[in-house]
Amino acid sequence: MKGLSKFFDTARFLSGKRLEVVGVAPWNEYETKEVLGTKISTVIAEDQTVYPTRSGETISNKYEQMVVKIRKLGLNIPIGSSIELINPVGVVYGEYHNRLSLTADDVKVIAAAKE
Repeated sequence: MKGLSKFFDTARFLSGKRLEVVGVAPWNEYETKEVLGTKISTVIAEDQTVYPTRSGETISNKYEQMVVKIRKLGLNIPIGSSIELINPVGVVYGEYHNRLSLTADDVKVIAAAKE
């Protein structure tokens, strides 16, 4: 992801973005394999976020993939749906501060999958 090291506020980062679902799977704890909830794989279908940049620099995360972890089981969200995250929390990590871990309390479908 681009622009994460320049700032990070979860609500501000997600502002201006449309997330489209590309996959849904169980979220398992790495060591014990216990099911913790649901992982929703998304792609940023639109990115209108204004990023702080240097002169002449343009940043967009359009088409970047993000996985959102929700502590709920059995979420049935159709592929291609646009979603909104309820109470999202993001953590930036990685050697170059270019990785993002997202969790949310829930997810709301805001637009059905296009046929």
